[in-house]
Amino acid sequence: MVRSILDTEKQFLDKLIEFRQNSSDFKRWNKVKDLKSDSINYAAVKKKRSMWSHLKLILIGLIAYFCYWIELDRVILESECLLPSSELLQEFFRPPVTNCSFCQIDNIHVRSNLSEDDFYDQYAYSGRPILVSDGMRDWTTSIFNYNYFKNLYQNRSHDGENCQFFPYKTGFLELKDVFNMEPDRASFKPGHKPWYIGWSNCDPTISKALRQHYKVPYFLSQSERTSDDWMFMGSPGYKGAPLHIDDVDYNSWQAQIHGRKKWKFVPPPECWYECPKSHTITVEPGNIFVFDSNRWYHSTEVMEGEFSLTIGAEYD
Repeated sequence: MVRSILDTEKQFLDKLIEFRQNSSDFKRWNKVKDLKSDSINYAAVKKKRSMWSHLKLILIGLIAYFCYWIELDRVILESECLLPSSELLQEFFRPPVTNCSFCQIDNIHVRSNLSEDDFYDQYAYSGRPILVSDGMRDWTTSIFNYNYFKNLYQNRSHDGENCQFFPYKTGFLELKDVFNMEPDRASFKPGHKPWYIGWSNCDPTISKALRQHYKVPYFLSQSERTSDDWMFMGSPGYKGAPLHIDDVDYNSWQAQIHGRKKWKFVPPPECWYECPKSHTITVEPGNIFVFDSNRWYHSTEVMEGEFSLTIGAEYD
């Protein structure tokens, strides 16, 4: 009996790897599904699995995850380094998603004049992404740009437990390196190396200055649990964040201040069967995008034209 289970699961894993290596068309999953139900009643066996069986499933998941990751998005293959080692470990040991209903969607909703009740009833904690096209009502954030932040952070430290910095593939080691780059590169002049970075602000004085120009989006109940503001900024026509999943406390919103950014959303591997579809959407200036970054794998790409600047925060 045990050997039969092992042989069948080996066939299933081999088929899954072949599927991921040869095609990105998730509709071929039906062929794998047929094999999965062949010769063994998985529902019955699931109840009888021993500790060894659970360990085997974890190993299978890790191997399948590598195949999924490598083929799913070319940006991973083009990267010199997939992720810092600590983030790679985070990917391996993240809690599995146990309810895949959040990704059983046909498209990403685009709404305007969204009431607070509708937002909380349909989107706030459902895991379903939503773009609010008029989310930045009465904001004065158009003044935000590279020089604005450079002056704001002049002579101020960006050190501390909650001060995070994401250099991606720029070579910058810390935020002050960004604000010390040569002017032509900072202004995205042709012939200079493009860049894209992100950081969290943990300076209360800077947070107060920023919040003079924007407030909690109108469709939220003014209930943000964190004072940390997030900023992501970079060159037009350049890859943004590679495909990844977050480990944050709450859901988040991100407001597109300048430029256009294309987002890609992919369900986690454990939801492949129930959610065979990935989604893309382009966010325009003035839009606010809300999603659960702990459940969706996501990547970004800055579109041609203006440089991209996004700010955001978490909400409860």
